[in-house]
Amino acid sequence: MKNTKLLVGILAVAGTLSVFAASKKDPVLMTVAGKPVTLSEFEYMYHKNNQQQAAQQPLDKYLKMFTTYKLKVADAEAAGIDTTAAFKREFEGYRSELAMPYLHDSAAEEAAMREIYERLKYNVRASHIMLPLGRDIKENNARKARLDSIRACALNGESFDSLAVKFSADRSAVRNHGDMGFVSVGVFPYEFEDACYSTPEGEISEPFRTNYGWHIVKTFERRPDAGEVLVEHILKLYPRNATEEQKAQAKHAMDSIYELVKNDADFEALAIKESQDPGTARNGGKLPWFGRGRMVPEFEKVSYELQNGEISEPFETAYGVHIVKKLDSRQVGSYEEEKNHVKAILNDSPKASVALMSGIDKLKKQYRLMRNVELMNKLKAEVTTPDSLNDAFVDKYKNSNETLFELNGKAYPLSLAIKENLKQRGRMADEVAYSTLEGLATQAETNAVIELEKQMLEENDPDFKNLMNEYRDGMLLFEISNRKVWDKAATDTAGLRAYFEANRAKYKWDSPKYKGYLIQTTGDSVTRLVKERISQLEPDSMVMKLRKEFSKDMRITKVLVAKGENPRVDSEVFGAEKVKPTDKYTDYFVYGGKLLAKPEEVSDVRGPVVSDYQNQLETEWVEWLRKEYPVEVDEKVLKSVK
Repeated sequence: MKNTKLLVGILAVAGTLSVFAASKKDPVLMTVAGKPVTLSEFEYMYHKNNQQQAAQQPLDKYLKMFTTYKLKVADAEAAGIDTTAAFKREFEGYRSELAMPYLHDSAAEEAAMREIYERLKYNVRASHIMLPLGRDIKENNARKARLDSIRACALNGESFDSLAVKFSADRSAVRNHGDMGFVSVGVFPYEFEDACYSTPEGEISEPFRTNYGWHIVKTFERRPDAGEVLVEHILKLYPRNATEEQKAQAKHAMDSIYELVKNDADFEALAIKESQDPGTARNGGKLPWFGRGRMVPEFEKVSYELQNGEISEPFETAYGVHIVKKLDSRQVGSYEEEKNHVKAILNDSPKASVALMSGIDKLKKQYRLMRNVELMNKLKAEVTTPDSLNDAFVDKYKNSNETLFELNGKAYPLSLAIKENLKQRGRMADEVAYSTLEGLATQAETNAVIELEKQMLEENDPDFKNLMNEYRDGMLLFEISNRKVWDKAATDTAGLRAYFEANRAKYKWDSPKYKGYLIQTTGDSVTRLVKERISQLEPDSMVMKLRKEFSKDMRITKVLVAKGENPRVDSEVFGAEKVKPTDKYTDYFVYGGKLLAKPEEVSDVRGPVVSDYQNQLETEWVEWLRKEYPVEVDEKVLKSVK
């Protein structure tokens, strides 16, 4: 017992010393509502604020603004906002997302990006043979074995082309003999692309799997990448199952457009007017930059053969008839120039996980991960039939406190990995069940490592800690401001009305405004019926009943407009000419209105009143905060702000 007390005492002293050391290194600049704010946190926010300003903000002015900010956060904490499930869920989601880059092995990521960059420089011509995916592991093993046999035939001298025609499940193989043309980075599934680039010229890959099936590829030649082109085009679409006559009509229409282009008509204007490509017509026919393999061959060929600024003659693809104007071309740039592009390609590929898993493996070693091998062997011994991982197995171990692994000296129970995961997997073959059991343990270890590293980041990485504090405080600030100011100003009807009445003199107009209803109809006869019906209706229900009874032939709008703001109101109220109809509403009149020299009620100037009322609520709130919560600033530490 004495030893325990002594140990606690030593730890308490050690804790005090560590806090003292930390405070010496990062002193407390101020306390707000009893909560300390360190020098590093203040400097982080101060410098970030100055980066967003045209001129550096004086320290004393920023200190006042920062203090107000922290007082609002303190008020949010006092309201318990940070304890709600919604807040915790959103904050944890952001924390997890922000921590991910820190988990990556930067060296592994750099190596993967360098590999992608080198592959951008050339294309690989390849053919493939594909077999469909199996329904289970047994069928997939059989498909892979079948591809091994086909590959052996090719290696023994049989024509790869004829084997593709004979065996490939790719329907195009009958036509192209498996020839995929030139493969470039980012066009095909990553596994397919990787096999093409990894297989030496003239050789055949081992079988591999994509989401589309099982494949082998044979590579033939490599060529320098042709770069990317930027074009705009005009398209006349062929109808589905177009007849020759329909195709001829499209070609004739394009010939007429081409004549206009040859006579210097504006290409973009013609594309907007004439092109039937729904994705580009509005943009003057402009397509994004594209490289080899991203467009149909006919379109690609024309686009690459044109000189910059040159316009093609009309040509056909399976989609219809095109003319193309080439705007620009570019080659693969330096690694630094292509870095963002390369990173985007990496993030879209399965290889993105390589850097993450490499980083996690390093962290497992750093935090001394130790798995309970004896327990795993016991569990694996129970996996003897396809039904091994059933509900009974889950129920047996879901509350087990047996240690599955230790991480950074902390024990993690078996229940952590087993509870719900197995139920989601259902019945499976022996080998799948066995590997799933292994996978569950690995996933539990990985999740624990990630969570531990996120915690350690906030302790050990000042930038990460400051960023998390900023986001947390920002979330609290938004919610408390919404409650105290924004939402309150928008919904406090009595408060808004009282504010308007007390400040009427502030709200003026430069010229009178008409306030009433503008009613548009589909013709004189409807107008007469509407006017007659208005005379029969009570004002409170008039709008709703008119809209219901004349829904297709009338439109009624409440307006508050000055001269020049609405042509129809201008002609009815301000003496302007009658407006010529541009839609189905050919007639119109105004009803129940009057000219106002100034606003008569809050709804006439609701936007400005809400804004001003918000400012008043904000001012009152800040005054209350400064009285409610104590603030202390260490002037000596303040002078050390850099």
